[in-house]
Amino acid sequence: MRFAHIADVHLGREQFNQPFRYEDYVKAFREAVDRAVKERVDFVLIAGDLFHVSRPSPRTLRDAIEILEIPKKKGVPVFAIEGNHDKTIREASVFDLLEHLGLINTVGLRREPGNGEFLRSRRIGDRYLVWGEVGGLRIHGLRHHTRWQLIRGSTNVLRALFKGSDGILMLHQAVDYLSKDTPYQDAFDLKLSELPDGFSYYALGHIHVRRVAEPSQTGLSGPLAYPGSLERTDVREASHLISYGERDKKPRVRENRDGVKGFYIVEDFQPEFVEVDARPFYSIRVAGSSKAELRRKVEEVASLIPKEAIAVIYLEGTVKGGISLAEFGDLLKDSGVKYYTFRSRVTGEAIISKETVTAEELFTDWERELLMHLRAEPREFSSSLDEFLDWLMEKYRAGIPVPQKKPSQGNEQRPGVERKSPKKVEEKESHKGGESDDGKKMGRPKVHRPAKPSSLDAWLRRGKP
Repeated sequence: MRFAHIADVHLGREQFNQPFRYEDYVKAFREAVDRAVKERVDFVLIAGDLFHVSRPSPRTLRDAIEILEIPKKKGVPVFAIEGNHDKTIREASVFDLLEHLGLINTVGLRREPGNGEFLRSRRIGDRYLVWGEVGGLRIHGLRHHTRWQLIRGSTNVLRALFKGSDGILMLHQAVDYLSKDTPYQDAFDLKLSELPDGFSYYALGHIHVRRVAEPSQTGLSGPLAYPGSLERTDVREASHLISYGERDKKPRVRENRDGVKGFYIVEDFQPEFVEVDARPFYSIRVAGSSKAELRRKVEEVASLIPKEAIAVIYLEGTVKGGISLAEFGDLLKDSGVKYYTFRSRVTGEAIISKETVTAEELFTDWERELLMHLRAEPREFSSSLDEFLDWLMEKYRAGIPVPQKKPSQGNEQRPGVERKSPKKVEEKESHKGGESDDGKKMGRPKVHRPAKPSSLDAWLRRGKP
C-alpha cells in the first residue's frame, strides 16, 4: 500500500499581510498533490489545517476545489480531518461541502453515518465513528481536540474510541515526545504514553516541523510521523539562518534543519520525505554597539539574501540612546528582496562621563554636611533627632534657600482669572460622566465592571462539557 501524508496546508493565509504569500501557500499545495498523483499513490491523507481559517474566502475555496479535483480525476481518494484552524462549532463546516463535491472523505466522530464508496461507520451513542477503507486497510482519525477533551480524569477518549483498531490513525495533535524545540514543547496535547497502540502508522499534523519516531523509540506498533507544514509559517521555520555578532569578522550563513518543507510518500508504512519548492525565508541576527556598526553589517548581509526571499532581521546589542527601526528601513529598499522587516532587540545605554567627578563637584557644602548627619546608624540618629532638627533649622535661618518648583507656563495664574482650588477640580472630575449631588445628569459614568465570564468558566460551573 502506497499513500501520501500531507499536513498543515493553511490555504488562504497572507503571511505578513502580503498578497504574494497567498499564492505561495496555494502553489505548495498544488505541487504536493501533483507529485503525489504522479507517484501513483493509492490515497492521500490531509492531517488537519487544510485551511487557515474555518470560513475560507470564496477565492480560497475555489483554489482548494481546483487542486482537489486533480486526485479525484485519477480516482485517488483523499481522507481528511479538521485541524484547529479548520474546525467550527457549527453543525456543518467547509469540509462538508468538499465531501458533498466528492473531493474529500472526512473521518472521525460525526452526527451522520459516512456515505461514500470509501467510508464506513458504526454508531457510538448519539454519534457515528466514521473511518475510511481502501483495499482492506482502515484509515481512522479524529479532528483536533484540546487535552482536557481527550484526557478526562481516568478516561482516555482515544483509547476508548480506537480500542483494538489497526491500520492508520490520523490526528492533529502535539505529542510531547516529538514536540521538543517547537512552540508546543510545554503546551502539548498528548503524552506519548496516552496514544492508543495497535496502528501500523500514525499520521500526525500540527507542529509544522518534520519529525519521525520509529517503533523502537516509542514502543508503539508503528511509526509516528509529522511531515510539517507545506510552507514556512513562522520565523522558526526559516530556510536559512544568518548570524553576524559583535565579534564576528563576517556573517555566518547556515541552513535550518527545521526549514525544509514537504510531505511524505509512505510505502509499507515507511515514510519517505518529498521536498516542495517553498519560498526562501531568512532569519538574520545582527549585533553591534553603535548605529553605524549595525547599519554597516546590515548592508553587508543584504548581499547574501536572494531577491525572491523573505527576510526577518533582528537588531541586537547595547547602543547609547537606543535606535529607531525607521533609521534602518532604507538599507534594503534597493536590494530587490521580495519582503523584509526589522525587529529590535537593542538595549539603550545611559551616557556616562568617564572623567572622575569629586564629591565637591557633585554636592554643596551644606548638602555634604547633611549627608554626614544622615549616614548615622538608625539608633544613633533617633537619639540625636532633636539635635539634627536644630541644626537643620539653623541652616535655613542662615539663608539656605528652600527649593521651589518653577510653575510651568501653562499653569501660570492669569490676571483677572480665578484659579480653581484642587478640591473643586477634583470634584468636577469625579462627577464627570456621572451625576451631581442634586441628581442632575452629567453624562455617562465610568463604571468598572467585572470581566464577562468565558465559555470555559460556564463549563466549569455546569461541571460537564
